[in-house]
Amino acid sequence: MRCLVCGKWVLGLICARCYADLCPSLVVRSLEGVPLYSFYVYEEIEWLIKSKYQPLGSRVLALLARRCAEQLAPHLPKTPLYGVGIDDHVKRGYAHTAVILHALCIALKPHLKAKYNQLKATNPITYAGQSLKFRQENKKNFVFSGDPNLPYFLVDDVITTGNTMQQAIETLQNAGARIVFACTLAHG
Repeated sequence: MRCLVCGKWVLGLICARCYADLCPSLVVRSLEGVPLYSFYVYEEIEWLIKSKYQPLGSRVLALLARRCAEQLAPHLPKTPLYGVGIDDHVKRGYAHTAVILHALCIALKPHLKAKYNQLKATNPITYAGQSLKFRQENKKNFVFSGDPNLPYFLVDDVITTGNTMQQAIETLQNAGARIVFACTLAHG
């Protein structure tokens, strides 16, 4: 197939040169007192992130997550953490947050372990392209079904306003769970 970036013929998704150019740059901020790690500027990889709407997107998101794992590793505690993808239900053949979570956990085994279908939105609204006011007025109403005694980290693809991540953090904290950190592939 052709490299998704430059079009050169390759056996994988992206050629070695373009893979090297996709170097993540860790950005850390705090949201609700929880460290939030993100790795790419959204505008720089927007078309790769939007591949989540295509069947090939699961492979692209996994590749990006593995690339980010290299930068995340030094920030992990020595004790195991359990990952939760934000609203990881299946759309268009796969759950994009579950793909990212799985790739991170495989790359950073044994420190990270995935817990699937633990955080679900009862309001299936999408925030893509919506204003902050719209997001604040239309909460996702997450329900957490995991064990509140485990230490968790949250995973999503992009953080823009922080509204979804904030709702997810509040839901886990209200359930009594401890959130060690959250991470996204990109920040807007």
